[in-house]
Amino acid sequence: MSALRFRIRPALALAAIGLIAALALSALDLLTRERIEKARADRAAASLRLVLPPDRYDNRISQDVIELPVDGLPAAALVFRGRKNGQPSAAVIDVTTPRGYSGDIRLLIAVTPAAEVISVRVVEHRETPGLGDKIEARRSDWIEQFQGRSLGDPPRDQWASDRRGGDFDTLTSATITSTAVIDAVARSLSSFEGAGDALWEGGPPPEAL
Repeated sequence: MSALRFRIRPALALAAIGLIAALALSALDLLTRERIEKARADRAAASLRLVLPPDRYDNRISQDVIELPVDGLPAAALVFRGRKNGQPSAAVIDVTTPRGYSGDIRLLIAVTPAAEVISVRVVEHRETPGLGDKIEARRSDWIEQFQGRSLGDPPRDQWASDRRGGDFDTLTSATITSTAVIDAVARSLSSFEGAGDALWEGGPPPEAL
């Protein structure tokens, strides 16, 4: 019996150590996951503030999100829905077009519920430095020309660069880049407008920031 106890005790101690280690790792994983999710939410909120002033909404806009298929683009956009007093107040469309000169261009497009542009910012791209990179707000004011525009201003068939008979300025030596951004904004507005009231249905309850 003593010999059996001698063999069991180390096994029990080892099992206890394993259980404690597993619980500690589980707690650490939960804590790390919560921190990662909070950091992601903070980054998302900071990105959204690039295009949409916080006084436009009173909900947690970074958590009130829905997918929006955009006609002609391979990946659905994400729409961050801003609400004030429980009512739709603004939205940010996070969309990526693969039609840039050097590949994907990711845009954030802030719009009113009536699909009028509040502002647009390019947040990711690989366009040519000194040419295509002027789509960035810190490089030029080219991107500001979308502010206040909608699919009725100009008409949809005029949503193109002026070098292609449209209503929007073309960046010098960057026609493909210009066209990609103009096209992505127009397609996003069209899909957003087409979704109508259904786009605002569901989602988390309003919460003060």
